[in-house]
Amino acid sequence: MKIIIKILALFLFFNLFAKENSTWIKSTYFRGYDPITNKLHSTKDVEQLAERLKMNNIKYAYIFAGPYQKDGHLPDYTFSNKAKENIAILKKIYPKVKILPWIGGVQNKTVYLERKEWVKNAIIDTVKLIKTMPVDGIHLDLEYVIYSGAKFNYNKLSPGSYSQYWALFHKELRLALPESFISSVIVSIASGTKPWKYKHTLNEIKEISSFVDQISFMFYETGLMDLKDYDDNLKEQILMIKELKSLPTNRSQYLIGLGIFNEEPNLKAFRDLGFKNLPLTLKLVQKTENNTKQKEVIVDGFAIFCEWMTAEQEWKQLRSYLK
Repeated sequence: MKIIIKILALFLFFNLFAKENSTWIKSTYFRGYDPITNKLHSTKDVEQLAERLKMNNIKYAYIFAGPYQKDGHLPDYTFSNKAKENIAILKKIYPKVKILPWIGGVQNKTVYLERKEWVKNAIIDTVKLIKTMPVDGIHLDLEYVIYSGAKFNYNKLSPGSYSQYWALFHKELRLALPESFISSVIVSIASGTKPWKYKHTLNEIKEISSFVDQISFMFYETGLMDLKDYDDNLKEQILMIKELKSLPTNRSQYLIGLGIFNEEPNLKAFRDLGFKNLPLTLKLVQKTENNTKQKEVIVDGFAIFCEWMTAEQEWKQLRSYLK
């Protein structure tokens, strides 16, 4: 009887838990072809994507719509007829999916948040994207790289100044799109994590939590190589989310980003997926949720990076939890 109760509790936990899952998706579904191989994407490819998203309980599709260009504008393919056609196919097969074009870029490379003209153009094109395309909102991925191997001058704008402009951009975008769904992704802000991108403070996240509808915390760029450290920081991240959700000004939901990708040699110091596998991370999240002893779950879902590198076996592992 005790075993049955435990199984039911686990099922109910994840059935409640997994409502707001998302995944990052290639730009090919907006372009209509692969920009690397030039291979055309068929209607069948789009239909198969829709079926995968539906089968794996993915509610939000972050389809890459290009980085902002150096002048702040978005690439032309973002507004193409092919993008409209493919969105229509996705919606027909999977009506519940929310299409959030994935836009952003790297500060001091194609993103210049400190330049008024750049911000103006970026806001104009983001509003145009929402108003003219059949999408459900946008997903922002603005990055400040601190990794020393970066091939550009990442010191043009200091981290402290960047964080202020970053928050201001979210605020201005909300003012321009008062009713739209705005999602944003950042690295984990747990104290022990050592990512290769700028790590925002809890106070900075508190500030933008009143402007955005969703925040995904990447928990795969941590620089943590010890299982206990990983577990402790994951717990800290979840408790930070609990604090954020308690704020009267909060309007956001919070996702934990899980990494599924091939290792890049130059980033191994930040990524160690040997023990950060899907079943383990899911169990650690559950453990922390259970220990908080509250009726409502803290983490609203998982963000999977990325759809194009996720094998069926990994989707199967996720389905065993994300029922």
